Amino acid sequence: MLSNLSCIINHEDIAQIKLKPNHALLTFDNFTGLFDSDHMDYHLLSNTSHNPTLAEMTRKAIKILRKNPKGYVLFVEGGRIDHAHHDTKSQLSLDETVEMDKAIEEASKLTRKEDTLTVVTADHAHTFSIAGYPVRGNPIFGVAGTSDVDSKKYTSLSYANGPGYKQPTATGERYNILMDNTGKYRALDYTFMATAPLTSETHGADDVAVYSKGPWAHLFTGTYEQNFIMHAMCYALRIGPASHWSHSH
Repeated sequence: MLSNLSCIINHEDIAQIKLKPNHALLTFDNFTGLFDSDHMDYHLLSNTSHNPTLAEMTRKAIKILRKNPKGYVLFVEGGRIDHAHHDTKSQLSLDETVEMDKAIEEASKLTRKEDTLTVVTADHAHTFSIAGYPVRGNPIFGVAGTSDVDSKKYTSLSYANGPGYKQPTATGERYNILMDNTGKYRALDYTFMATAPLTSETHGADDVAVYSKGPWAHLFTGTYEQNFIMHAMCYALRIGPASHWSHSH
């Protein structure tokens, strides 16, 4: 029975965690969720009857943490977005981004912007690119157009480097991606094209967006160093190095 456990391991365990009317946990105050021996499966490849989604984990975490009258800090990471990009598997990565968006939506439903600061960002970019002039309605995972140099097709999505590099033919011609299944029924884990061969795609140097709402959200405007985010959150919450800083204007 779950009531005797301090570790939950699947979707059913999460569903069995019940809360009392006063928001206190039914049987225990602390537990760990270990849903896999390594990274959890990508959502598109996951057994969702066994594995919880990021949104489900976020929803349950907030319902548990908000029982603390002093408030809480919750960190939610869509970590598999990064992993799929390193493998140049765009379809998996973008789906993981959608799953992250669902988690943010759940957090918004369960919190109030009057008393909850929500910050959404990324810790870095990738060498991921969306290019070409495809027609309206063209599948984002499909072919974007034809090169006016070698008359071969190229995809809308590509990377500057990574395992998606396609070896030229014996005569030195660029790889013909029409030999791959990039149509409607392409593999979910298709490896998208990359310019330079690497076993793992690298991070990119692009600035990343920071979205925020709630108390002190106005601090997260403009362009700034990444480490500023931590200081701004600490200032808003009066915790950590900012626990004694003044909130006077």
